[in-house]
Amino acid sequence: MEMMGEKRIRDDQSLQRSIARAGNDLRLALSDLLDELAGAGINSQQSLQSTLNLSQSATSRVMSGARSTDPLTTLARLPGPGGLRKMLRGASRAGVAPECLARVQEAVGSVEKLIDREVGDRYNLDALLCDWAHESRSSFELRQRAAAFKAMSSLRGVQVQTFASSWLVHPSNDGNAFDAVQIDALLACRRVRPNAVMHTTSQHLALHSEPVRVQNLEGNPVTCTRDIIVPQFSHFDAESMETQRQGNLTRTRVRNLPLGNQRGADIVTAMHYPDLYPLNRTIANSRTTGVAANVEPPTRVLVLDIFLHESVWPNATPQLRVFDTVIRGLSHPDDPMRAADQLECIENVTMLGRGIGAFRVEEIAEYPDLLQFVCEQRNWDPQFMRGYRVKMKYPVYGSQVCLAFEL
Repeated sequence: MEMMGEKRIRDDQSLQRSIARAGNDLRLALSDLLDELAGAGINSQQSLQSTLNLSQSATSRVMSGARSTDPLTTLARLPGPGGLRKMLRGASRAGVAPECLARVQEAVGSVEKLIDREVGDRYNLDALLCDWAHESRSSFELRQRAAAFKAMSSLRGVQVQTFASSWLVHPSNDGNAFDAVQIDALLACRRVRPNAVMHTTSQHLALHSEPVRVQNLEGNPVTCTRDIIVPQFSHFDAESMETQRQGNLTRTRVRNLPLGNQRGADIVTAMHYPDLYPLNRTIANSRTTGVAANVEPPTRVLVLDIFLHESVWPNATPQLRVFDTVIRGLSHPDDPMRAADQLECIENVTMLGRGIGAFRVEEIAEYPDLLQFVCEQRNWDPQFMRGYRVKMKYPVYGSQVCLAFEL
């Protein structure tokens, strides 16, 4: 008897071949149409955009799709059937031969029928193609994440332009452990709905049997928002913020953010965790340590940085791990039960080098000054630190982004 897995593989391959045939017919028809237009002197992107009455983006997608040698990549790059029909009307006005237009029209119709019969809709087709035509994955994911950002901003009623979560890890004063400072900079925060409240949750990935101490930069216990806010870099009234510790989490609620298109609020907080990380993994009985940022407010750009003193985990480099937290909550990378919640992503970890000069980030002009200020408060020298970064556009709302070090 045929195994179910074998049948599924054959069905998948059959669908892929059908889509590839339809894509190839469309690619050849479009190539002929562009050749005709080029023969009439219409061959630059600007002239094609004007002649076909398409946007710059749609014109670029038509040109790159027709030039591709892979039919699946062609379909991934092209605009939808509506955009292609608009292109045909422009080509007809430009005097393209009726038989050439008919071939493109027939190929577009075949793709539409295939989508309706075997795929469902264009969104499902794009999802298939992002795995079959790997060149399309980056643009596909970015488009979907941007759409998700807009949807969650509307549903939650708030949005953040840039969320930078920065961690500095340094030997403690007695040399028996590593201290850490967590900086969360949420920039250009605003409401898009009048009654919305922004929530943030901070955590660490160190495993401890006892509650972790949390202090402000001066070494005093954290009791309220004013203990953790960095006023020199914040532009918002702390009276509208409420901070609470719940276990090893720090939760903050923010009310009265600017509404609509006003200048957004900048909120920068810093917390010092003394003796957060043991000198070796056997103390905590964990293979993995590291840091995390939780994408709770919908965010356009996430920057997750970690800066390590040269004596901290010198032979380890971080791995990027992103977890879905919607059902089972926040995760630790060591938890085997959460492997199924790990999300694939297109980003990679970048090594920044050493010292403040290497730690700049385009989205935050004052970032080096902020890091320098925090180091001065703790009496740490940033020139002895190396940095690692992951930057994500439109990170998935409700995800947990980790830089995990296997020790």
